[in-house]
Amino acid sequence: MRISFFSIMLIAVSCTSPKPQTITQNVVNSANADSIIASIEVAIPPTIDSLNLSNFAQLIASLNTIPFEQRQVTLKSIKDEAVTLFKQTWPDEFNTNPIRSRYTVFLTDIHVAADKRLGQNAAAQQAEAIVKMKKSWNIFTAQISEKEPSAIFETTPR
Repeated sequence: MRISFFSIMLIAVSCTSPKPQTITQNVVNSANADSIIASIEVAIPPTIDSLNLSNFAQLIASLNTIPFEQRQVTLKSIKDEAVTLFKQTWPDEFNTNPIRSRYTVFLTDIHVAADKRLGQNAAAQQAEAIVKMKKSWNIFTAQISEKEPSAIFETTPR
């Protein structure tokens, strides 16, 4: 009798569904997050006829002025544009493994920034992901730009 009673109770308890828990995103002082995002300037790439990188860089730079509530939509637009650029035919001088690999790193960072599930301090987490994305964009831009070699490389004896 006891076994059947406990079995019925166990079935009744396991069949009840728990209350759905809603995760609330706390936007704790988004002005701090906005200043973190604005602290990294977006590098403007050289003009490449077949790739529209300057408009893309302006779209990334616009993240500084967009409020937190609307920033996720812009991040998804940037991600879609980045994927479109990745699939385009690149000029031979930029279609090298180091440059394409650097763009792939940027593409990964934009995917993380656009699709990241934000937790308790949503604005700060989003700001960190955007800063990482901007830094990888700047590294990619520096690689495709014709820059002087760094002074570190000039210290070796000739």
